[in-house]
Amino acid sequence: MQASVIVCTRNRAGSIGEALAAVSKLECRDFEVLVVDSSTELEREKTAKCVREYGARYILEPRRGLNIARNTGIANAAADIVAFTDDDCIPDKNWLAQKLQNFSDSSVWACTGRVVQHSREGASDLFEEVAGQDLGAERRVFSGKDVHFGVGFLLGNVAKVFAKHMKSSAPVPYCIGHGSSMAFRKDIFTRIRNFDERFGNGAPLGGCDDIEMLYRILRSGGRIVYEPTAVVRHKHRFATEDVFQTRYGYSFGNATFMRVYRRDALMFVQFYGRLLQLVLKSTQYKLARKKDLAQSFSSDLRGFLDGWATWRKMAKTACSTADKSAPQT
Repeated sequence: MQASVIVCTRNRAGSIGEALAAVSKLECRDFEVLVVDSSTELEREKTAKCVREYGARYILEPRRGLNIARNTGIANAAADIVAFTDDDCIPDKNWLAQKLQNFSDSSVWACTGRVVQHSREGASDLFEEVAGQDLGAERRVFSGKDVHFGVGFLLGNVAKVFAKHMKSSAPVPYCIGHGSSMAFRKDIFTRIRNFDERFGNGAPLGGCDDIEMLYRILRSGGRIVYEPTAVVRHKHRFATEDVFQTRYGYSFGNATFMRVYRRDALMFVQFYGRLLQLVLKSTQYKLARKKDLAQSFSSDLRGFLDGWATWRKMAKTACSTADKSAPQT
């Protein structure tokens, strides 16, 4: 078997069928499809029925948390390559095949792909403007040297503090890819551990669940390919308020992620650079009276500060617990 395609879902019985229909039509010689469902009880039966209709394997994971679901999928996968897409994404027919060809190079541990808009509904254009996931048409390869901090990195990224949205020109690891289109060698998880279950939707540290794993791969010596011909179409379907809430969540997880890795010079500098950027951009758009952009960056800033506060609280609790459990002399 070439690959295991894993789709994690929660309370989306009404839309996951479209994703599974696209996955069932993938042009690939041999693959299995696993759906890991963390839905509440009312949605489980509907989701399970839909999964059976498309001949996929249904796996119930009652615990909430995206990375918990991903790890459950990995534990049940039969193939040497595990690929992930989301329950609100439509993969192109050649999505999986384009990813798999990159694993002929043994130094490649992971492959990401291009994520584009499925349609221009609601506030999807605003989402693309401030948080778009399309990283462009250029194939790129990342390695450990890309997460090595130095003067060159600092000089090359100063101007980005003033950018509205950096996309493919963002600093590593934010320009590598997204969780809706990722594939990994399964054996790397025994070497560098599974997805960190503190991150992900429903987890205490919020988002950056995908970025944390990609960053850890590079720190561990693996290479990652961004393959733009492996395309999925993301069904945004956002109202304007949803965009602001999404930006809040992204920044919350961004702050906690960078604090977890604060001892890395790269993350230490990026943390304060991002904080400066959010202060400057929210102020700039307020003064320019660009309402949507001002509110988006204000949501970013609130999420970032709240994420920082949450991490500090958790770190303080962990230290207190460690002190209490230490042997008394």
